Amino acid sequence: MKKRLIYSFYLLCSLLIMQSCEKRDFLNGTPSPYIAIEDLRMIYKGTDVEMTGERLAEAQKTTGVVISTPASGNVPEGMVIIQQAKPGKLHGVALRVGQIAANYQIGDSLLVNVQNKTLKRAGFLYIDAVAAADIEVITNVQTTYSRSVTASSIYQRPNEYEATLVRIVGGEMFPRPTEGETFAGVKRMVNGADTLNVRTLATAPFANLQVPRNVNIRGILLADNDDPTVMAVWPRATADIQDVSDPEIPGDLGDMPLVFTGYCPDPEGGDGNYEYIQLLANADINFAEIPFSVVTTNNAGTNQPNAGAAPGAGWATGGARTLKFNLTEGSVKKGEFFYVGGHQKRISGANSTSLAALNWVRAIPYATTGGDGLGDANANILANSGNASGMALFVGTNINEATVPIDLVFFGGTGTATIIDSVANLGYRVANNDHYRPFHPETGDAQPFFSMGTNQYRIPHFIPANIGVFVQLGGVFNTTTRRWETPRAYNPLVLTKQAAATVLEVGELVTRQTE
Repeated sequence: MKKRLIYSFYLLCSLLIMQSCEKRDFLNGTPSPYIAIEDLRMIYKGTDVEMTGERLAEAQKTTGVVISTPASGNVPEGMVIIQQAKPGKLHGVALRVGQIAANYQIGDSLLVNVQNKTLKRAGFLYIDAVAAADIEVITNVQTTYSRSVTASSIYQRPNEYEATLVRIVGGEMFPRPTEGETFAGVKRMVNGADTLNVRTLATAPFANLQVPRNVNIRGILLADNDDPTVMAVWPRATADIQDVSDPEIPGDLGDMPLVFTGYCPDPEGGDGNYEYIQLLANADINFAEIPFSVVTTNNAGTNQPNAGAAPGAGWATGGARTLKFNLTEGSVKKGEFFYVGGHQKRISGANSTSLAALNWVRAIPYATTGGDGLGDANANILANSGNASGMALFVGTNINEATVPIDLVFFGGTGTATIIDSVANLGYRVANNDHYRPFHPETGDAQPFFSMGTNQYRIPHFIPANIGVFVQLGGVFNTTTRRWETPRAYNPLVLTKQAAATVLEVGELVTRQTE
């Protein structure tokens, strides 16, 4: 009996090995004649590859919608770019068609023969020698899909975004454009900690457009011809370039016109879209005239990019490290509290008291859409444990590594691995406020970053977690001298689901103003 069992075991193993070595058997079905662009791109392994029937699993064709047009004057010569939308996915590829490129317009839905064509890469990936006989125009669609993405996301998954239509929000042209500088040629744009090229041919109608300091830009994303490690955006029309440069800030704005006065990092239940921050106005502000921005940072060791390392561009790092709220609408009066944070606008998580009646200057669904031009979608932007987390306030909405905040607050652990790199001079720049100084108060030595020199102030995390805590930052601020007479302290105010909205703005432990 034992021998029979052993024999049966070996027989089963032999059958499995033989089946694993056999080619695909299509007796029970017919292989699809179509291959997805996502699968097609995976065939390329670094060298030119002929797409034989075997490599294509007997597929012959792919489909896609044209997102390029020679009429724009700004597309690589002889190329047609198509993208293919699948549920939850968008992938694209370039077709080298030569002089017939003008035959295909934005929105044309194509059926393209790819069998026995060659995949090549000249910076970006393309299918070579596609002839008119290989292409059938099925119809023309009215809508072409595009995605708002950050440079951080692009460099994490370049194969996913290449040859698709993207929109980059909050790009800073670098170096700072000079008067009369135009888009013709190659321009560099910084978004978060990463750089993208903006490619504009002399034939483009916007080639002579003045380069602004800051842009939102839409276009076709391709690995750059000159350096495939750099991705380039090819705008298609003047409307694809939006000047979002901050207005000139009035010189009489004064120090600390706005300050942080509280935050809710740990509402009861799930945190996503329920975290929020409270600020106080020390002057009348119309945000449409004088924009500001609030940036949060979460420095968990697993956050990307630069997991376990100091932020590559400080507050402007983006990705999972920093997320920005632009304050560009609404207004606030001197002495008035206002709020930014998750769009749910609840005092302590789901099914709790609504805060919608308070003055919300900016609320976004950050857990699903990310920040305003900086920061990927993140369900937890204010950490409840671990490494220090925090928030910073800036005049204007465009920030880079060198931008200095006008107020900031840090809370959490004392670990520095994800906070500062004194050798590389990387970290979170500090404001000159009640707890932080960019210069040592006694020696005058530079200490521009949090966790450097005397910039060690951290509010602790509060235990137990998940009970619903709003951290009050009570101090006394002189609106005449624009200085803190009493530095901000902290008080963990435990909130019930039924707590009234007024508890956030009254009591002995809220920030007070004096003159």
